Amino acid sequence: MVSKYAWGAGVLAWMYRQLGRSSRAGSTGFYGCLTLLQAWIYEYFPSLRIHRAAPQTVTQGDPLARRWEGPVHGGGPSEVPRPLDHYRRLLDGFRADHVDWLPFGAHPGRAVPRSLYRGVIRIYDVTEAYDPSRTLRQFGYRQVIPDPPIRPFRVSRPAVGTYKVVFGADLDQLWRSRGQLINLDAYSTPFDDTGSVDLEYLKWYTLRTHPCIVPPEMVSSRRWHC
Repeated sequence: MVSKYAWGAGVLAWMYRQLGRSSRAGSTGFYGCLTLLQAWIYEYFPSLRIHRAAPQTVTQGDPLARRWEGPVHGGGPSEVPRPLDHYRRLLDGFRADHVDWLPFGAHPGRAVPRSLYRGVIRIYDVTEAYDPSRTLRQFGYRQVIPDPPIRPFRVSRPAVGTYKVVFGADLDQLWRSRGQLINLDAYSTPFDDTGSVDLEYLKWYTLRTHPCIVPPEMVSSRRWHC
């Protein structure tokens, strides 16, 4: 039965779980597929790429991460390891045109329909929500206010540093059948090359997030050093 397991979705579910754990106060490490995370970063954020030659050409069936293999070129100042502060400030200064929203073509959702699945993804006892309606720009559409979040039936903390999430039987059945895809035709406005968003989405998002990683008072008081 091993060959029939959804290993790609399983790796993604495991990485989501570890990202959640590593983002908590007191976390000192990350367990997951760092190759997948690095490749995703390099594809979407050009300014965070390591200094290499142009991405390598991969053939059908090869892992896409192979685009970024090969020796580092130059060996100049750009190769000196940057402190964490540098990346925090870089992320705070990002604009929409700093992101390559469609590195895999204009219509990745149509090319790979399974990426439009909305529900839960799982590997053994790890179950995580997966909702492409929250990342519409990665499918070539203007971001609007997404659907309500996929909520678990029960959440518990069996031990320090761990948590268990239980979703309802209806979502479990969706996972087994992969029976629900978001309808891209409902998002009829393609974005331009700046990764545009709906104005109502900006209002919605601003109320639900931290707009900056670096606290504004640290920047204004000049206590922030790169």
